[in-house]
Amino acid sequence: MSRDRASARGLTREGLEALLASLDEDRERAGERYEEIRRRLIRLFEWRGCESPEDLTDETINRVARQLAEGLVLRSDPYAYFCGVARLLAMEDVRREAREHKAFEAGEWPPAAHPEAEPDRRLEHLHHCLQTLSSDQQGLVLRYHQDERRIQTRKQLCQELEIEMNALRIRVHRLRRKIETCIQERLRSRASRRP
Repeated sequence: MSRDRASARGLTREGLEALLASLDEDRERAGERYEEIRRRLIRLFEWRGCESPEDLTDETINRVARQLAEGLVLRSDPYAYFCGVARLLAMEDVRREAREHKAFEAGEWPPAAHPEAEPDRRLEHLHHCLQTLSSDQQGLVLRYHQDERRIQTRKQLCQELEIEMNALRIRVHRLRRKIETCIQERLRSRASRRP
């Protein structure tokens, strides 16, 4: 789905309520956590060199809020889940910028709208496949891939699990393969159902 179409949907009241409820039972603390997550996401997009870090942050929050309103339950650190969505959104943004740059170089500016036969469902499949893991496995995968303080987080995971760094890498690699296999199966299944 293009960023413009996704942005048009914006943050609904239901999405905002679900988001705040998932961050904390106390409304004021939930608001503080929301602001902290927003600041960290802006810094993340700035660090990645994105042109519109605030817009991308808002879109990340909107997408997570929509998923929460549809029943998503965040079982571990919410920021880790936001980072995963932000990473995918940053990749979408890079692809969009590359298409625009290519069109500009070819003298085809402004570029024609990118035709999409159907929306990109990979994020939806990722969410589903993450849910097939136990809550401990989900927490491990999400914490392992946090962007900020990655090395410290991984060392802490090793201490908590009482394993060496290499064993942690292997464990996470196996979980990632399981998730990737699940996503590929869902994509194949969806492709086979198309007329």
